[in-house]
Amino acid sequence: MPNHAQPSLPSALSAAPRAALRRRLLVVALVALAAPALSGFRPFTAVQSVCPKCPEKGDRVTLKSGKVVVARVVGKNQDGYIFERYGELRFIQFREISKVAFKSGAEPKGIANYDQILLKDKDQTLLHGTLIAIEAGKPLAMRSVRGQVYMVSPEQILVYYHRGKRRAPPKKG
Repeated sequence: MPNHAQPSLPSALSAAPRAALRRRLLVVALVALAAPALSGFRPFTAVQSVCPKCPEKGDRVTLKSGKVVVARVVGKNQDGYIFERYGELRFIQFREISKVAFKSGAEPKGIANYDQILLKDKDQTLLHGTLIAIEAGKPLAMRSVRGQVYMVSPEQILVYYHRGKRRAPPKKG
């Protein structure tokens, strides 16, 4: 009885398409490794309103889980939005967001002009403002939007964003 089984995929491909497939898989793997190990959305601290009947103020983000978060969008980078609520900052990745309804009806202008530093701590603390100094092996200096200056050593940084673009932590000099 003749064997009519289909040949396996690798043997069915000629050498050139197989090499191209390997290159594509390598690129996908490298991109996945280059992306920071960001955890999911961490909820804001629970706060009871002094006016429970008043509508919540801010932009509304609907997560893919169905949860709705009301906070003000204060920044944006290539991986997500930065939200502020009662002084707390949170980073929500685009892959977690179903939709964003901006209070003004449109995305605020200039929100991608800010910088962010995401720390390696268990809470993935987020600093938001303007980078003052970026020098190999030296701490990053950032001035927050409220005027505080932070110095962060490269060992503490998971990833940072400069004008919306993801950057790896500065290497030791």
